[in-house]
Amino acid sequence: MEARYAYRLRVTPAQARSLQEVFDSCRFVWNTALGRWRDLWRYEGLSLSWVDMAAELTDWRSRFDWLATVPVTPQQQVIRDLGKSIRAFFDPKNPAGRPNFKRKGSHATASWNANGFALRDGRLCVAVKDGRTDLRVVWSRELPTAPKSVTVYRDAAGHWWASFVVRVEPEDVGVTGSSTGLDVGLTTFATTEYPDADIPNPRFARNAAKALARSQRNLARKMKGSNNRAKAKVGAAKVYAHTANQRKDWQRKEARTLARRFDRIGVEDLRIKNMVRNRHLARAISDAGWGDFLAVLAWQARKAGHEVVRLDPRNTSQTCSGCGAKAKRRLGLADRTFVCAECGLVLDRDRNAARNLNPDRWDKTVRVGQGVDGSKPKVSAGTLAA
Repeated sequence: MEARYAYRLRVTPAQARSLQEVFDSCRFVWNTALGRWRDLWRYEGLSLSWVDMAAELTDWRSRFDWLATVPVTPQQQVIRDLGKSIRAFFDPKNPAGRPNFKRKGSHATASWNANGFALRDGRLCVAVKDGRTDLRVVWSRELPTAPKSVTVYRDAAGHWWASFVVRVEPEDVGVTGSSTGLDVGLTTFATTEYPDADIPNPRFARNAAKALARSQRNLARKMKGSNNRAKAKVGAAKVYAHTANQRKDWQRKEARTLARRFDRIGVEDLRIKNMVRNRHLARAISDAGWGDFLAVLAWQARKAGHEVVRLDPRNTSQTCSGCGAKAKRRLGLADRTFVCAECGLVLDRDRNAARNLNPDRWDKTVRVGQGVDGSKPKVSAGTLAA
C-alpha cells in the first residue's frame, strides 16, 4: 500500500526564492500544455497524450533558456499530473471537471521522483535552479520505508510542507467478529449500533466562528493590492488552517478507532455536494466534514485489514431494523424516535438507521426496504468503498 507522510519544513528566504523559480516553471509547463491540449481538442478533435506533451516539453526547454535552467524532473511530473486530470475529465464516473489554468501566485507546489531528491543527515535535498538545496525537515515521526517521491508545497497560510510517498504494510489487527452500520448526522456526528462507539460532533468551525469573523473583518478593511492586505490574507488563512488541522487530526483518530474495532462498517453512499445546496444546513454539513471522514475511515479500515461498505441511503431511517416494515408516516427531521407499527420497536432514529446499514444484516435476511411479506428490497446491494 502507498501512503503519504507530510512534514513541516523550515525554509530560509533564499531557499524560498529558489523553490519559487521551480514553482513558476511548473506553472508555465502546466498552462502551456493545457493550452495545447485545449486548442487541439476544440478545433481538431485531437487529444494529446502525456507522452506527446512530454515530447513537446523537450522542445520548450530548447526554445526557452530560462526553462532549461530549472530541473526537468518537476516539469515531467506536471505533464503526468495533467495527463491524469485529462483522463479523469473523460471518465463518466469521476466527478472531476475540466483542468483549469494556474494563476500566478496560486501554484506553489512541485514534485520530485527518486532521481531528483535525497535524504541526507536528516535534511531533504532537492534539485533547484542553482544545483541542489538542503531543506530542514521537522521530523514529527519516522518514515516507515524509503520514499519513492516527494512533493514540496506552500499552503495559503505560508507554511511549507514536504509530502513523501512511501509504501506501508497493512496493520492486520485480526478478526474482531463485530460489524456495525454508521449513520452520520449533525447532532451526533456518527451513530453506530453500540452507544459506546458513537462519536459526538466537535463543531470546530462553530467554536472558531468569532476568530474567523474577526480575521475576515480585518481583511475587508485593508486596501486591495496593499502589503497590509497581503498580511491580513495570510492571517485569515492561518485561522482557517488551524481549524482544518484540528478537524483532520480528530478525523484520523476517530476513524482509526472505528476501523480497528469493527470488521465491516456500512456507511451511506451520500451525495454531499447536493446536500450542501440547502442553505440552512450547508455550513453545519461543511463543518462536520462527512465526506473527508468517510474517505479517511475507508483508508484506515483498509490498513487494518477490514472493510467499509457503501450502501444505498434510501429509506434507512424510514424502515424498521427489527422486522423490515416501512414507517406508515414518513419521519421528518424533527422526529428523532422511530416507532414501528408492526413489531412495536421503539428506537432512536439514527440508531435504527445504523442497524439497517450493518453490512451483515444487509447481506442476510433483513434488508432495508424489505416488507414483512418478504418482498424484494428496492435498494441495490452494497459496493466496497474505494
